[in-house]
Amino acid sequence: MRFEVDIVFAGFPGRLTNGVLGWGSVALVRGEGQIMLIDAGGPVIRNKFQELLAKRGLSFQDIDIVTLSHLHFDHAYNIDLFSKALFVLSKQEWDYANNISKNKRDIFIEEKAIPLLRVFKTALIEKDNEEIIPGITAILTPGHTPGCMSVICEQEHDQKWLFAGDAIKNRGEILRQDFGLTLNLEQSINSLAKIKKVATRILPGHDGWITVDGDKIVAEGGNDFTIVFEQGLTVNGGLKEITIHLD
Repeated sequence: MRFEVDIVFAGFPGRLTNGVLGWGSVALVRGEGQIMLIDAGGPVIRNKFQELLAKRGLSFQDIDIVTLSHLHFDHAYNIDLFSKALFVLSKQEWDYANNISKNKRDIFIEEKAIPLLRVFKTALIEKDNEEIIPGITAILTPGHTPGCMSVICEQEHDQKWLFAGDAIKNRGEILRQDFGLTLNLEQSINSLAKIKKVATRILPGHDGWITVDGDKIVAEGGNDFTIVFEQGLTVNGGLKEITIHLD
């Protein structure tokens, strides 16, 4: 396999009736002498991030590149941990995050990321198929935000693994073209079509791997979550743990 890909944190869809979960996918890609992180995750993994990397023999300082699908909090919250990395995002997303009027502010933008990205090393993607490193390119997939970007990893045997960010948040959006949160529905539909045309395997922003075989879509799973209740607490008639499995 040309690139070694490891899911550091498997995304999961869902929301609270009075809030959002923000469980965004984070992937690690190694190859061509580079170690790349696909998105920087949200608050949910911050206190475990160092441990998650250490299990893979890495530290924050070992990450060479961080690609950002967009600048929402659940994908860009932890960028401060990777001060030595090169950050790659779309120019459209950078302009969007910097130029929204107060009355139209995107409340999901991770605003602390903006001043950090002004001083960190950055590369801005302006058009489809710009190379990040040999074998890894970016395409523009707007809709969820105007500057959403997806990353394509070219594997052996003409396989193309695509990290969709929130251009595709979960398998339901692929199957039904029902986008739960988008600023431009037409753009989201077009971005989904673009992704399906090129990808053989997709990692959505809030789901596990999806295999694409013609018109057939197969969810690979592997993104179950177990919620643990501590300090003697139980729920639902005495349970100390609940595992959430996506059907």
